[in-house]
Amino acid sequence: MSAHSDAVNHSGHGASAPPEDGPAISIRSVALGLLLIPPNAYWLAVVEVVRATDAPTELSLFSNAVFTLVLVVLVNGLIGRVAPRLALSRREVAVTYILCTLGCAMGSLDMYACLPPMMAFPAQYASPENDWEQQLLPLLPEALYIPQRELAAGYWQGGQSVYEPRLLAAWLPRLGYWMVFGLGLSLLWLAMTAIFSPRWIRSERLTYPIAQLPAALAYRPRRLVEDPALLLAAGVATFIALLNGIHHFQPIWPYLPVKAGMVPQTNVGAQLVDPPWNAVGTLTLSFYPFAIGLGLLLPARLSLSCWVFYLLFKLQHVVVNQAGSWTMEGFPYTRQQSLGSFLGLVAFSLYMSRRHIARFAAEALGRQEPADEDRPLAPRTALLLLVGSFAFLVGFSSWAGMTIPYAVAFFTLYAALCLSFTRVRAEMGVPTHELHLVGPGESFFRWFGSERIGGRNLAVAALYYWFNRAYRGHPMPHLAEGFKMCDQGHIAQSKLVPWAVLAMLIGGFSTAWTLVHVLYVDGANTKWGVMRHSEWIAIVPYQELALTLEQPTGPNTGSIFATVVGFVVTIVTMALNTYVSWWPLHPVGYAVSNAHAMNKMWFSIFVAWCIKAVLIRYGGSSGARRVQSIAFGLILGDYVAGSLWSIYGLARNLRAYSVWI
Repeated sequence: MSAHSDAVNHSGHGASAPPEDGPAISIRSVALGLLLIPPNAYWLAVVEVVRATDAPTELSLFSNAVFTLVLVVLVNGLIGRVAPRLALSRREVAVTYILCTLGCAMGSLDMYACLPPMMAFPAQYASPENDWEQQLLPLLPEALYIPQRELAAGYWQGGQSVYEPRLLAAWLPRLGYWMVFGLGLSLLWLAMTAIFSPRWIRSERLTYPIAQLPAALAYRPRRLVEDPALLLAAGVATFIALLNGIHHFQPIWPYLPVKAGMVPQTNVGAQLVDPPWNAVGTLTLSFYPFAIGLGLLLPARLSLSCWVFYLLFKLQHVVVNQAGSWTMEGFPYTRQQSLGSFLGLVAFSLYMSRRHIARFAAEALGRQEPADEDRPLAPRTALLLLVGSFAFLVGFSSWAGMTIPYAVAFFTLYAALCLSFTRVRAEMGVPTHELHLVGPGESFFRWFGSERIGGRNLAVAALYYWFNRAYRGHPMPHLAEGFKMCDQGHIAQSKLVPWAVLAMLIGGFSTAWTLVHVLYVDGANTKWGVMRHSEWIAIVPYQELALTLEQPTGPNTGSIFATVVGFVVTIVTMALNTYVSWWPLHPVGYAVSNAHAMNKMWFSIFVAWCIKAVLIRYGGSSGARRVQSIAFGLILGDYVAGSLWSIYGLARNLRAYSVWI
């Protein structure tokens, strides 16, 4: 393969690879990227689910993936000094990272890491008291969960080997079905990304903030090492993480309380004991170095919006408490407001992209010659893949027990949410995006009521909770960011496509099998069962399903109203943000600020907003350049030191210090 056989002739934006750099999608770059997925999957599965000591995939930028990239860059640099011909090119390093992070995303805390608990839970927790064997289990397809208690018990109790023939016969075929289903999801994400990514990258020139640090590490590592502001920020973050990690094991050592909840005094909400202010709940101050770094990468308008809307959500609870409506279940429905906001964002984006969509349709249907530009898929291929993958997911769901109309509605809403998260990440680079308990299954249940939906639809939707839990580590935004890095490195996006899909499948299976392998030995509720994380994951959808089957409900008008309010507020705010230059707030802040993670990092984002405002106002152009350097340094220092502590705990069977949870 020649040095530029996979290069394309277009202008990249941002940190591009040097034009003299070597090949990108080579056998060794693909092999290394794929081989790095299983160890990362093991690492994530153990620390996120088995021990619940860390949660890298709760965040948009995975600390383990950045740490892996740093190792690859360092080792590759050493090889380059000794045997330059054996060293990876910078484009190969980028491809390695893209494949590794896609595998990690597929196995993340809200994807395949949730699947084994969901499969092992129903039969194990069915009892004469809850009558699940009569009411709930008959509604679940036996091909998609472990239906016998004696086969599922080892997952929770430990002391067994999953490699017994009867256990292998129970798990492997069922995981096989779910892997085929995961392939359908992957192709749906790929098709949507292929349709919109060219517009986002070339027409709108979105900045993809989350991809900026990985791109800089892959394409311009020497510049990072030679940047004094970056090195200073990295040193500060590393020192804090190392000091706090030592304190974690030796409490006699001092520490710096940068994390939410490290000391009671940082929880301002706990000081508010009188009504109506006690409705604020948790309101913690934090100084996470990596979160400050991620906040510095945000557009100033978004960082302002994040902490302002977070406080406005808290104020809603105070007002509701004062008005005496606090006893109404779910009111003021902040999660449903966030759902409506994400739907408003995707609706506005689709409206603004209407000419692009029309041109894409004309190209796909052969009415217009396709533009001569690099893209992941040809228009006709993307359209066929979109229709085919959607039809497959509907057909799979029908086989599992869903009615076809409900399955069509389910995956239409799911696709809209996926597109919304991806667009938000590409444009704004939010540090986290999550929607707990408002996926398609939960939303339709509240909008239409259980009586109208039917028990079997509800049961399959509950089984689908594993990929609709909260959407934090969702693979589709990482796929879009991977194509952005390809554009920066002049890498043919179409050549990445098959390897990207394979990486996601390897990541999903590696994570699921790691959990099954480890927990049949250790037990989900025994050795590391203090957090009972597997039980915590699975109990929510099944308990809600059982309660709904016992007590059917009608539509929840409050939930519907809150979703509509979120949608309308977002459309209005987005219009103001687009057409009124002085409008200070961006509706993305409204969508993401009710997240669990925002409870912990809102003040860090406020600190980042203050730092950025001061540097830009008083530092001029040099101050603006330092913003990115400081951001990269804080993220790198915190992530690398935190990953070292995580690996130390993994190797020593200890609950190590985490820079996040």
